[in-house]
Amino acid sequence: MDYITEARLMTTYLLSKPLQQAEEELYVKAMEILDLNFSNFEEILIKEMFQNKFKLSCLDAGLALVDPSNQARRKIFTMLAILEASPNYTDSFLARDFSISDYFNVFFAGIRAVLRAIIGVLMVKNIQRKCH
Repeated sequence: MDYITEARLMTTYLLSKPLQQAEEELYVKAMEILDLNFSNFEEILIKEMFQNKFKLSCLDAGLALVDPSNQARRKIFTMLAILEASPNYTDSFLARDFSISDYFNVFFAGIRAVLRAIIGVLMVKNIQRKCH
């Protein structure tokens, strides 16, 4: 998978917004500069992660618990740093007033996060078994 496709998928995962060209270019440059080396496990993990947004969210959550310093997550944190530093996405990271319904949304987002983490841990363990 190419870097631009990765960046676009991660942006929809992180912000549910389309990625703009300036941030695409920054991600490509960052990946070229970082020149990350991946183990066999991480290569398989990356292929799985970037198949769709759901797998990406589950594997990210699972890795956060099982292997938080995994190189695959480094790609996600690189994209997050680019988005946070970009004036194009400032509104997504600034605090805002909350309504009553927002508290319910946060509650249900927490439940989804726990479920994704459970699924993700199982997915990570399954990939690890395949690699050994």
